[in-house]
Order: sequence, then structure tokens, then C-alpha cells
Amino acid sequence: MQRHWKTFLRYRDIVWYRTLAGLKSEARQNFLGYIWLLLEPAITTAIVYVVYVLILRNGGPDKVAMLLLGSLTWSWFEGTIMVGMNGIKSKMHILMHFTLPKFIFPLVGVFTNTWKFLCVFTVLLILCGLCGYPPNPSFIYLPLVMGAQLILIIGLTLPLAILVTYANDLVTVISSIFRLLMFMSGTFFFASMVPESAKIYFYANPMAGLIESYRDIVMFNKPPLFNALLYATAFGIVFAGIGILWSNHIDGKILKRVSG
Repeated sequence: MQRHWKTFLRYRDIVWYRTLAGLKSEARQNFLGYIWLLLEPAITTAIVYVVYVLILRNGGPDKVAMLLLGSLTWSWFEGTIMVGMNGIKSKMHILMHFTLPKFIFPLVGVFTNTWKFLCVFTVLLILCGLCGYPPNPSFIYLPLVMGAQLILIIGLTLPLAILVTYANDLVTVISSIFRLLMFMSGTFFFASMVPESAKIYFYANPMAGLIESYRDIVMFNKPPLFNALLYATAFGIVFAGIGILWSNHIDGKILKRVSG
């Protein structure tokens, strides 16, 4: 593992440069890149709000903050993994000519999308303040929750980026799985609504505890669920290790397979 860390440090400047280049290029070519990251969960939130609050009369104004926190943090998770896992396959033309660690390009996608999320999340906190949830002392825990989620995202992205190079159709399958998990992670409801008998299955999804932690901090001035943060971090580290070891094992072979 120490050798892999040294490899990352050796190529960190490339990751940083390509992340900045990607952000600048996207800002020039697609202004909606930043806006859409907020617009997509906002549209989803508006639809769910109309159905649950205005039509079914289930909840009040606090639903807006609850829904925005759930849908935006989930969008960071799903959207970033979907972008990052195409990193290797989309850069095969570069890898054919340069010997580089395969994890560089998935990481560039992860960091690019994460930067956009941080910008939009700042706007989200302002909106939550307007909804009656101004900054509170528990905000100091937000970097911990974000850090745990980032590790989880990186961990899942690395092995998936290798997997889709062998079977591109898996992108559709993985997207469908994420859509299903979104409704099972508390994105549109509070965790307190889950029956006690089902909570062990509910919290098996690491995003469930993270989403609840965001809401505890922003809406209720409470510390996050530290067990959930540890679980998400451990989950991400394990899968990141699998991704790195797998990447080293198939290094070179994957180029022959794809080009062949």
C-alpha cells in the first residue's frame, strides 16, 4: 500500500493539472455544467415536494431543506461515480501512447465533479438558511461527512472504472442500481420513518447514514452519526484497495483487450 501511495504522490501534479484543465474547459464550453448540478436535484425536489406536501399534505416547509440535502448529496455520489468510472475507457487513446497509472483519469473525474459539488453545496446552505436553517455550531462537522463521502466515492469509482472497460453495457446496469438505491437511502424521507426491524438493511447502504448526518448537522444542530462515517470510510478504503490492486494486476492487459 505504501508503494501505491508513493505512486499517487508521484503523479499528483498530473491529477491536479488535468482537474483544473477539465474545469476550465467545461466552464468555457458548457456553462450549464455548474448550474445543472443544482438544477437536477432542485427539479427532483420540486416534483417530490409537490406530490408529498402539496397534494398528499405530508409535511411542511421543512421538507424543502430535507429534500434538497438528500437529493443534492445523492447527486454528488451518483453523478461523480458515473463520470469517474468512464475515466479509463474514455482516455484509452492517451494510455495507448503513455505509460500512466490507470487510476489517474477516474480520479480526475471525481475531483472535477467534487469541486462543482462544493460550489453548489454552498448555494444549498444559503437556501437552507432562507428556509429557516441558518449556520450553526455543528457545521464544523460538515468536512468530516464530506470527507467520508469522498472516500466512499473514490473507493467505488476505481473498481467500476476497470469493470466498464471490459463490459460497457454495465454502465446502464450500474445506473439502474443507483436509481434503485437512491430511493432506499433516505433521499426523500427521514431515517426515523424506517421501521426498526428494517434499519439494519437501511444502514447497510453507506449513503443512508451520510445523508442522515448532513440533515442532523444542517437542520437539527446535531453531530453526525460517527459510526456511519466510519462505516462509509472503511467501505470506501476497502473498495479503493480492490480497485488499485486490480488495476496493477491488469495493467497492460487491459489495453490489449480493449484495443483487440
